[in-house]
Amino acid sequence: MGYIDNTNKEIYEIRNVRFKKYISKEIINQEVQKIANRINNDYAGQKVLFIVVLKGSIFFASDLLRKIELDCEIETVRASSYGDEMINSKLRLSIENINMFNKNIIIVEDIVDTGNTLSELVKRIQSEKPKSVEIVTFLSKPEKREKPLDIKYVGIEIAPYFVIGYGLDYAEQGRNLPDIYILDEERQ
Repeated sequence: MGYIDNTNKEIYEIRNVRFKKYISKEIINQEVQKIANRINNDYAGQKVLFIVVLKGSIFFASDLLRKIELDCEIETVRASSYGDEMINSKLRLSIENINMFNKNIIIVEDIVDTGNTLSELVKRIQSEKPKSVEIVTFLSKPEKREKPLDIKYVGIEIAPYFVIGYGLDYAEQGRNLPDIYILDEERQ
């Protein structure tokens, strides 16, 4: 089995589709720290339940939660809206038995584009009568939004590019890349 060097590539290829580096791991780290600082300040002295949306958010959540200086709990939910294509194709949402009653909840998401998945998740969480519900996302594509969402913590707003890396995938590949890449349309 060969080793794939994914630490410093400017171009990355999956299934003959080429992607080019868009956001470096250094910028990612800076933005994650800024978000953590805001959350630590906003919730100082309070307990927070972080609900991490799998699979894509695992890298962002991991980096973010190591910088959180609050008393907190961590739970995961599985929500997905992509199949093997680069378009929204289906929605799956599963929430285990999580006690959310009267808790400060922050949903941790990797990217928000249409908002359809997250809107449904927020509705289901609100039905459990939490004290508060906020959203933190590393990337946001406001131009793609179909559902109105109040996103309190946004790392970086981007144009409606298809992105991979830092938890984001193309056909389940590329999640492990430390940088974020966009479709390289010049080389297709």
